[in-house]
Amino acid sequence: MDLHQDARFAGVLSDLDRIARELVDTGRLAAIAGTAGSGVVIEFGMYGEGNEAEPSILINITSQEEFDGDECLLDDFEDYVISRLEVASRDWSQEVTGLLGDDRPIVLLINGEEC
Repeated sequence: MDLHQDARFAGVLSDLDRIARELVDTGRLAAIAGTAGSGVVIEFGMYGEGNEAEPSILINITSQEEFDGDECLLDDFEDYVISRLEVASRDWSQEVTGLLGDDRPIVLLINGEEC
């Protein structure tokens, strides 16, 4: 399922972009990534290899710094994204939420490495 090619998901994509901007604007991303020049993309996708891949919500952080922070920072960051997604999803149609599913694991990646 390609969300970018299906007009039904326009609101979802807009919400994902807005949440990513909030992470930057509030300084939450810099706290995790160690630098203000970092980026974040939130997407619905598949995670895992081969037959083990499963539908997930991917939080992809790119940073010039390696993460060496507290595990609590990661938990708080992930909890913030989950809470913002929960609020945003209230405005999504039943059709869209049905297609996306409601039991996707959250996968936090920093420079491609799962945290």
